[in-house]
Amino acid sequence: MKVSLKSYFIIILFANASVLIGQVKEGIIKYKQTVYFEFENMPADMPKSMESFHRMILKNDASLYEKDPDVKSQNNDSENTPRMFRRMRPTKTIYKNMSTSKVIEQQNMFGKDFLVMDTIENFKWKISAGEQKVVAGYTCMKAFYKDSTNNFVVFFTTQIPKKNGPDKFGGLPGVILEVQSAQTHIIATEIINSPVPELVMPSKGDKMSRTEFTAMIKQKTEEMRQMWGDRRRSSGQ
Repeated sequence: MKVSLKSYFIIILFANASVLIGQVKEGIIKYKQTVYFEFENMPADMPKSMESFHRMILKNDASLYEKDPDVKSQNNDSENTPRMFRRMRPTKTIYKNMSTSKVIEQQNMFGKDFLVMDTIENFKWKISAGEQKVVAGYTCMKAFYKDSTNNFVVFFTTQIPKKNGPDKFGGLPGVILEVQSAQTHIIATEIINSPVPELVMPSKGDKMSRTEFTAMIKQKTEEMRQMWGDRRRSSGQ
């Protein structure tokens, strides 16, 4: 039986991950995250992107993705940015357990805490064996996922053989260090291999399903669009 070069490379990749597994059990990865947005009736003086800084704490099969307490981020609001938009800026903490597929996501929006209960999303990644890049000092391979609504490109490293990643991402034979899409860019800036304390799952907030939370955000976004439309009409624009 003939084995293609690509298949051979992937076999070696998984073999190396098996050898490395168990060596890196815990640590901290710091990320810079940029979210891009633009829609109809958006005021010209409003920012079209938003930066935030996070860290992912790894402990065995679990992780905690949260705001980096060591970074005092500065937002790029203008003085005319509507108050409702500022209130909609989320503060998010995500607990993931890869062995149980459980996700607990705590978000503070509109001045209120919500606890979104979910399962880990199953991305059917396709690995591009011939493409590599270095992120935060680690050699990474490229993988991508595309469906009718999503198009993600990620870079992961088998040097940290955890099936985890920032935000909702994971499921590859190594930690994801970079995520690219039309709406989001997440990239690792620092990796600290050191013992960490036991992770504490988020527990504060009103419990909601992912469906309920998405419906609420959709409603608030529509209210914000209408508010901006009224604002433009009242100013004669």
